[in-house]
Amino acid sequence: MVFSLEFFKLPFLEKPLIQSNEFLNLKNVLSLIFASIVQFGAGWEFYRSAIGGLKNRIADMNLLIVIGTSAAYFYSVFVIFFPFLFPENMRSTYFGGAAAIITFVLLGRYLESRSRNKATGFLRKLLKLKPQKALIIVDGKETVIPADSIVVGDIVVVKAGERVPVDGVVIEGSGEIDQSILTGESLPVLKKTGDTVLGGSLLVDGYILIKATKTGKDAFISQLAKLVSQAQEKKPPVGRLADKVVAVFVPAILIISILTFDIWYLMDKPDIAFLSSVSVLIIACPCALGIATPIAIVVAVSKGAKEKILIKNPEIIEGIKDITVAIFDKTGTITEGKLSVIEEKIFDKQLLKYAYPALKNSNHPVAKAVLEKIPEYEAKPESFKSVSGKGIIAMIEGKNVIAGNQAFLKEHGFVIKENSKKTELLIAVDDKLVAVFYLSDNLKPEAKTVLNKLKEKGIKTVLLTGDKEEVARGICAEAGFDECFAQLKPEDKYRIVKELQQKGEKVMFIGDGINDAPAMASSNVGIAVVQATDITKETGDILLLKNELNLVLKAINLSSFSMNVIKQNLFWAFIYNVIGIPVAAGILYPVAGILLKPVIAGVAMSFSSVSVVLNALRINNTRLGD
Repeated sequence: MVFSLEFFKLPFLEKPLIQSNEFLNLKNVLSLIFASIVQFGAGWEFYRSAIGGLKNRIADMNLLIVIGTSAAYFYSVFVIFFPFLFPENMRSTYFGGAAAIITFVLLGRYLESRSRNKATGFLRKLLKLKPQKALIIVDGKETVIPADSIVVGDIVVVKAGERVPVDGVVIEGSGEIDQSILTGESLPVLKKTGDTVLGGSLLVDGYILIKATKTGKDAFISQLAKLVSQAQEKKPPVGRLADKVVAVFVPAILIISILTFDIWYLMDKPDIAFLSSVSVLIIACPCALGIATPIAIVVAVSKGAKEKILIKNPEIIEGIKDITVAIFDKTGTITEGKLSVIEEKIFDKQLLKYAYPALKNSNHPVAKAVLEKIPEYEAKPESFKSVSGKGIIAMIEGKNVIAGNQAFLKEHGFVIKENSKKTELLIAVDDKLVAVFYLSDNLKPEAKTVLNKLKEKGIKTVLLTGDKEEVARGICAEAGFDECFAQLKPEDKYRIVKELQQKGEKVMFIGDGINDAPAMASSNVGIAVVQATDITKETGDILLLKNELNLVLKAINLSSFSMNVIKQNLFWAFIYNVIGIPVAAGILYPVAGILLKPVIAGVAMSFSSVSVVLNALRINNTRLGD
């Protein structure tokens, strides 16, 4: 086959190659320099990904971005250096459009990736719960060693105020251990000989010797960290709506551009063939399509922050609206997270004052809560004794003060007729019962309203807690939960979430403790409340910056509105391409003499981008309600 050079001849190329160039000015040169940095610096990952995709026969958004931005960029380069190659009405540059596409798409990807790379941080903080040093007994002597050096069988000493360095069993002594951060139990638990203790829990009161039973990867904290890590790895990324059609859109654009050139050239219109094929690539440049989702997410994240809703993982904006089950932790999430006196019976106010210096000497949360209800009376205890799991005995100005539970006062000869399942503290001075205080971790004021509104949205509400059955049932009934599970370990919460998901449910988990981390990480949407532990904050997709549960409702409303905006953006971006591409290909030229020049294609592309941005900004003005 013999080719003639006439085949490649374009009328507007029949000009001298050396002419004065008014386009080679400072403004265009600077635009070229900065655009080149964006195109081949920041945008190099698109080229690399597109080439990799082509090797695997995959046409994705990366290829579309490369084709569109490259067409705009290199067309502009040729206009600057070789303007005589183009008719005068075709000499325009599109550096800004190409750079904007790359910038916005990269911004969207940054927001997505920032939330994925957090496993190392929170796992490190989780393991820091264990103390660095431990006191063990070797040959009858106490020896300090690194906590990581403890082996199964070692005898470890734990004193009041210290964290337990290893999982083990109590072999001597007793004490009240606060393990709420690990299990969610609202009150310290009495541990005595034969009971198991968990590494990372806090010995509030007492003195114990424990025999190490689990260390290293077998320890409770290590298993907890493993569950969280596995849950995050298994959480599937939310697919972008645009990506679902890109596999078809990209090759279609290339085919249309080639066919446009071929058809016009065969019609003996080589100048129209070249310019129309370039116009197709420019107008199909996915500026509106590429920023439709990222710009809406940027505005949604900003709106959330203004409402005290910190969206750490923007991907979940697409998922919140589909939630079918909302799971709440109890202590500190649906409740206030601290004990308070809900009822009091004072029989002798004058004698009650002697309990003040006695309770002031105790670090127990019950004593601290009751102390606020007793008249201040400063006196130094002549003697003080704390009995783990029962109460305290003190001598104040010759008065014998006893404060504790019913069993403790019965041991000291008091006859107690009342039988309450509530947390209570009884106080006696000498031989007289002077007061009884009933305590509870109160429900947050807005809890009932939030649960009712979730139900109105068709979302089932569930309570998961490590607390006792009777406590959980009381909170469940008071708040109005659909379902309640009590005395759960972290792995139990994780299992329940996975079981619900296997049934097709979309789960949102709202919590604050380390014991919530595995379940939160495995849920479709994890929300951490403001007082959450650092680990839970990092595990959650959303952090509520105010201690108000109605922010959960606002987060759902924000997600729904933002997704509507994203769908509108994508719809108009595609409609723009559906209408613009045929016009750019010259379909109107034979009948109406209308030809979409590259400069007009660039303006149309920019207009579509502006419309997408303006539509996304509506998110800022929406009222989220609650």
